[in-house]
This record gives sequence, structure tokens and C-alpha cells, in this order.
Amino acid sequence: MSRVVPDRIKVLWFLPTHGDSRYLGTAEGGRSVDLPYLTQVAKAADTLGYYGVLLPTGRSCEDSWVIASALVPMTERLRFLVAVRPGLQSPTLAARMTATLDRISNGRLLINV
Repeated sequence: MSRVVPDRIKVLWFLPTHGDSRYLGTAEGGRSVDLPYLTQVAKAADTLGYYGVLLPTGRSCEDSWVIASALVPMTERLRFLVAVRPGLQSPTLAARMTATLDRISNGRLLINV
């Protein structure tokens, strides 16, 4: 009898594109967002073996597509789970952006709808 071994659990980290703090939901120990800090977080997640990072979307967040595009060349294996809100852009534009970023990242793009 053969035994199926399931894939490993895929753990993703969170990129704080709206700002970061010591405690979730508070400003205590807070810091603003800049590309060097997000690069540091992404590189750490990549080095530590995380499967990917979630890039949130929202009015207080930096644009998830732009941040993912900036961080792809800074990492080797890390995948980017880009949050998308249907209705904020046309489906054809979203499909084109998805295809382009997936291609230039060598298949490391994930989409969160």
C-alpha cells in the first residue's frame, strides 16, 4: 500500500505597507514605511524560508503591485501574495498586470482576491 505524503505547510509573512509597530493595531514603537525597511523584511522572510509574503491593499497601504515589483529583484525564492480588490480596476488590466509580474518574477506571484 502506498502512502501519500502531503506537501509541507506553506507559511507566509505580512509586509506592513501601511506602517509597522511593535503591537498589531497600535502605534506603539511605530515606524513609517519606506522601501529599505520593506526590503529588509522581505529579505529576512526569504532567508528564513518563508513561502511568501502578503502585500495588503487598502486606502492606507502603499500600492501592492508597485511594492511587489520593487521587491521581486531583491529576493530569490520568496513569493508575493498581492491583494486585489475586484471592481477597483478593470479585469483586463488586472489580468495583464498579473501576467507581467508573474513572468518577470519567474512564477513567484500569488493573488489574494
